[in-house]
Amino acid sequence: MLSSSELPGRASWYTAITFVLVSTTFLGAVVATCGYLVPALAIATKQSLGVDAAFIGYQVTLVFGFGGVSSLISGGFVGRFGPCRVLQAALFVGAVGCLLYSVPNPLVLTIGSVVLGCSYGMTYPAASVLLSRFGSPERINFLYSFRQASTALGAVIAGLIGPFIAVFWGWQGAFYVLAAFALVMTVGINGLRPYWDDLADRKYPISAPWAGLRIIFSNRPLFMLCFVGFGFSAVQVGVLAFLVLFLAEEVGFSLAQGGLALSLINILGASSRMFWGWRADHLKNSLVVVSSMGIVTAIVVAVFSFASPVWPTWMIYSVLSFFGLATFGWSGIVMANIASRADPDKIAETVGGALGFMFSGAWVGPSIGSVILQITGNYRYVFAFLCITALIAAAMAVRVSFQKS
Repeated sequence: MLSSSELPGRASWYTAITFVLVSTTFLGAVVATCGYLVPALAIATKQSLGVDAAFIGYQVTLVFGFGGVSSLISGGFVGRFGPCRVLQAALFVGAVGCLLYSVPNPLVLTIGSVVLGCSYGMTYPAASVLLSRFGSPERINFLYSFRQASTALGAVIAGLIGPFIAVFWGWQGAFYVLAAFALVMTVGINGLRPYWDDLADRKYPISAPWAGLRIIFSNRPLFMLCFVGFGFSAVQVGVLAFLVLFLAEEVGFSLAQGGLALSLINILGASSRMFWGWRADHLKNSLVVVSSMGIVTAIVVAVFSFASPVWPTWMIYSVLSFFGLATFGWSGIVMANIASRADPDKIAETVGGALGFMFSGAWVGPSIGSVILQITGNYRYVFAFLCITALIAAAMAVRVSFQKS
């Protein structure tokens, strides 16, 4: 295959960092939307299947848990097949997961959650290789923060479009529409392969799934960074998993109001990530920004746990706005720090291993939250657990910020 420098015409455009950044962010958002439709349509799914809130919480757990597994595996495939091909595979698997999750059967739906999780974890190692290859080190925090905004953007799309489609075509209809779009995008980006996959080598040895973990365990700062991400991921996904259910069952919000709240915090989260990434690029110690986010997040979660029907709607949305502004910016900065400390030839494997930790946090947050909810029947204890986790992650970020690789 020809290298991108040997390709005429649009090669320079397709490898320009602006195009690469926007494209990988958009593709990541499509795949993320597949996963975030699960909590966004939690109430409709719960009523249709006749299951309790904890069951939906476990579905979110499966999505993000298997996201971690797939990130470990897919990192080793980027070198052989190329990042574009891996992104295509993620879109296709996401479409299959949407179709399975739309089946109103608890067992088939659970399998769909697993498949959705597999697609979700495949996009990050591929995008990381592209950003590190075509981007500049001086803007690394901003680039990774912009790319990580795809997660929040996916949640925004799920929160806005999902309930809207569900009103007209049922909750399954939202999954049908997204599956069709993901399949179209799978075919649509095939033309990028000569430009993005020009370094792919079919003889490149596919590393074992645990290769990234071995790299991380051998480097103490990387290891601690992964645990920072683990904690923040548990808090972020834990709150999102129970947000709509809490607002509906404890505060009296409708499905549309709950979806709006979910969209609000994710819109603010997506936009604030760019600011935090830009700010981190201008600081000598970028992880101080992450620590500050953790402290603010803990305070906001503690306040939100006391929300009740007597609270004015504007007050609830205001508190959630602070959550969106403070909580989502950590991932791009943490991932940029991990990529910067990684061997340039092992970025995909290292990022894949790191994401294994972070997706584990996304698995642990809703999982422990579901257990706490089943035992206590009180959402306040769930939020207390998430608040403490945010403070621990903030403290670890301070500690690792003073360590060298």
